[in-house]
Amino acid sequence: MKRFTHTAMTAALLACLLASCGQKAEPQSSAGDEGKAKAPEPVTLTLYMPAPFPILDTIVNAVKSKYPHITLETIVRSPGKQPEELITAGTVPDLIYQSTPWYAELLDLHLLYDLNELIKSAKFDLNKLDPLAMDAIRMWGAKGEVYAIPFYRNFGVLYYNKDIFDKFGVAYPKDGMTWDDATELARKVTRTDGGTEYRGLDASGTYEGVSQLSAAFVDSNGKANLQSESFVTMMNNLVRIYSIPGNKRGANMQDFYKGTVAMSAFWNVISNLEDMHKKGTPMNWDMVSMPTYKQAPGRSYQVDSHNLSITPQSKHKEEAFQVIAYLTSKEVQSAIVKDGYVSSLVDRELETSFGANMQTLKGKNIEAIFKLKSAPLYKVAKDDPIAQDFLGKALNEVLSGAKDVNTALRDASELANQKIEQRKGAK
Repeated sequence: MKRFTHTAMTAALLACLLASCGQKAEPQSSAGDEGKAKAPEPVTLTLYMPAPFPILDTIVNAVKSKYPHITLETIVRSPGKQPEELITAGTVPDLIYQSTPWYAELLDLHLLYDLNELIKSAKFDLNKLDPLAMDAIRMWGAKGEVYAIPFYRNFGVLYYNKDIFDKFGVAYPKDGMTWDDATELARKVTRTDGGTEYRGLDASGTYEGVSQLSAAFVDSNGKANLQSESFVTMMNNLVRIYSIPGNKRGANMQDFYKGTVAMSAFWNVISNLEDMHKKGTPMNWDMVSMPTYKQAPGRSYQVDSHNLSITPQSKHKEEAFQVIAYLTSKEVQSAIVKDGYVSSLVDRELETSFGANMQTLKGKNIEAIFKLKSAPLYKVAKDDPIAQDFLGKALNEVLSGAKDVNTALRDASELANQKIEQRKGAK
């Protein structure tokens, strides 16, 4: 009892002294610890990409600058590194980079994690993102799952070689043309001169050709949809273009870079044109908005965002989403826009700085990129690649004169359905 009383009195005296002096007890700390927050534990995240896209270095550098404790290692799809092989080897990545139409394989392999809880816990605002891109991503979630966040958006335009138009004294293409307008213009610049064959227009192939019409390759019953009106319209358009004497189908942009194609319709290849400029072999080119179908006025190619997903197998989901959130911040988006990528954010201000770092875009009609809206993504199905393969063969048969459009599409549908049934039976 005596000992307790002494201790209590000492404590009371100490409290009194501290109170009377207005002092406050401070916890002891070792030298150098004051003002320092505990450093985050080092984390290594793996990012899987279907190809070595130029944007890769930008992603890695941005993450390293913002989060020094996060190391981002990349795996590029190649023999021995197919998704199934990564699962077997136990090396499933944390993050996956992919564009919206190509998620069927990843879903089948259970490589896509529903991001809804991470979005909620991080208070991530989905409303800041392009609504068409998000609608396309949500299409993959049967029960409201969100399997990806768009990083940037692809776009399509009509590129043209000014030298060819100048050579033949023909007026340049204009924004707002229809495919009929572009076809008639192509006739004027398709000719042979000085031993060189100049093609007026390359409209790419069937996938791009039907893109603006948002047509499903396989219907809701799992049958090929290739005889629908949209595919007939697309085929007739391509046949009309490639039937211009001297304008047979070629290698599209590869021929354009060689200077033998007056106009080429395709996706964003501005980085290639910038590379040519840096190498001292710049093209005298410009662009206008994508020619449109009368059935789909105001529509360019379908929405095609390049997205980031997280795998269910990742042990670092929070850090992976932290990376995604940063890559879709205005800070990073402002940087990639200047390098020729269309932001995934709904922000008109960003559009005004598009390509600011690119010499090849000086004086170009950049507004052409934003003149039209992307067409909504078609209803994607697992067996789309089967139908797409036979559709491409059908176009070749028509162009060779072996079949007419209706017969080629009917045969392609029948063959696609046979192969779809074979796949189902092989399960």
